[in-house]
Amino acid sequence: MTSSPRRAVLAAVGAGSLTALSGCLSDVREFVPSSDGQSQDETNRTIKLGVMQPLTGDLEAVGKPIRDAAILPAEQVADSIDADVDYSVADTAADQVTGVQRAVELVEAGYPMVNGPAASDVTLQATQQVLIPYRAVCCSPASTTPTITSLNDGGLVFRTALSDSLQAVVLAERAASDLGHDSAAVLYVNNDYGWQLSQAFTQSFETEHDGTVTNRVPFNPLEDEEDDRSYEDELESARADDPNLLVLIGYPLTGARILTDFYDAGGEEDVLVTEGMRDPTLHEAVDYSLDGIRGTAPLSAGPHADEFADLFTDAYDAEPGIFTAHAYDASAALLLANAYAGQNDGTAIRSAMYAVTSESGTIVTPESLADGLETAAAGEPVEYRGASSSVVFDTNGDTVDATFEYWEFDESADGGIASLDEVSLE
Repeated sequence: MTSSPRRAVLAAVGAGSLTALSGCLSDVREFVPSSDGQSQDETNRTIKLGVMQPLTGDLEAVGKPIRDAAILPAEQVADSIDADVDYSVADTAADQVTGVQRAVELVEAGYPMVNGPAASDVTLQATQQVLIPYRAVCCSPASTTPTITSLNDGGLVFRTALSDSLQAVVLAERAASDLGHDSAAVLYVNNDYGWQLSQAFTQSFETEHDGTVTNRVPFNPLEDEEDDRSYEDELESARADDPNLLVLIGYPLTGARILTDFYDAGGEEDVLVTEGMRDPTLHEAVDYSLDGIRGTAPLSAGPHADEFADLFTDAYDAEPGIFTAHAYDASAALLLANAYAGQNDGTAIRSAMYAVTSESGTIVTPESLADGLETAAAGEPVEYRGASSSVVFDTNGDTVDATFEYWEFDESADGGIASLDEVSLE
């Protein structure tokens, strides 16, 4: 059993048209028999997994733990199964162009499935320009834009993360009922994730809670820590009509600068943030107290969340963070699908994703993943039940369970963040 380090593969980014792909279980386990009666794919099998996560850039702080969780299943089973696990990690830098380049490198190197990407805009570009045309499967643990649901993806795009169409409902409800506000301004990162979530929040806040969104203002993220731009103008535009609440949709690096500028300008409005800002290191990155700022985030509420937490803590001597359980589940499902398909072929893996999560069979959990892979490789049905959710995909590749955390920054709390409530959407 081997687990390969990241490998450098140079490839040019090619253009490809989107291809509508039909999926059926007949694609699964189609082998060419060898002379001893065993399939060629089952002899000296290597399961190949690509991992695309932001290890630098605006999402570095959350991207590295997500990467750790994504490779954990491969490391966990490396010495316990009759197959080699070859994984390769690529840094997307939360950048669309970089993400496309990394996707090309992975598929050209023969990786038929990818955990990631994380940022929604990167996922949209990497899937449409590379992964879908190459018939490679991806399962994103952190891309939340509703746009992914309606992609013409031939069934190749899955995600363990929840759509922001659901988070927006929780965000609006907490703005109105918990914080008691009837007017809000939205300051959002200028990409598909930010725009879609700002739109969905506005619709829910105004339609379901009779609230008013006074302004929606986009901002461009910082390029790196040396970028010294100010967000005073964007904040002034957002606060122009005296809203009671500022909703901030962004990522940690840029979010820290915005919050600093907000308090420098004497900002006194309540602030409500989303999962991209759920980062305890912001306490150190902002010169003002963040205590009391509240937010929403998808919650790891799967039936085996505790099993994963123990595995993660043992492996990394750290507590799991945002989207780490989702990343573990994404890799676990992909590995099981590859084992069941018996081949490094994206079309077969795509169909097997449903076979190893939705069909009746032997229950597989994070703790029993190695045994589950052996069972799946033997062609027997399994049901993976995970850490972030029960991991059941609908026809769009979205998970169907929806549980969110309502939380707040609290420097006195363990880890700098205090959980206030769990909200489930049926």
